[in-house]
Amino acid sequence: MALHKCPKCELNYIREGEDFCEVCKREMKRAQARIRHVEEENDDDEVIMCSECGEEPAVRGGELCLGCLKEKKRQVVLENASPLPTDDEFEDEDLLQEEDLDAEEE
Repeated sequence: MALHKCPKCELNYIREGEDFCEVCKREMKRAQARIRHVEEENDDDEVIMCSECGEEPAVRGGELCLGCLKEKKRQVVLENASPLPTDDEFEDEDLLQEEDLDAEEE
């Protein structure tokens, strides 16, 4: 059971079969945790471009930019809106009768 100095710090003694002293092991774990934390932050900061126009950055957590989202919402509203009646759906006689009623009331 021979002791030798830690190869990293060359201050503390370690037993045979150990790679580093306890102090160096703790410091290496902290350094790895900091690196992982920084990498996670960098992943969050990655800019994703809009999949529709490809010109603007997408909103956080989405695939589209703000302009494309507004346009998509506008299209959905237009699709869900009731269609306006066409001229074929109105008969001229119905229109004339309504005008006659308005004239009689005056």
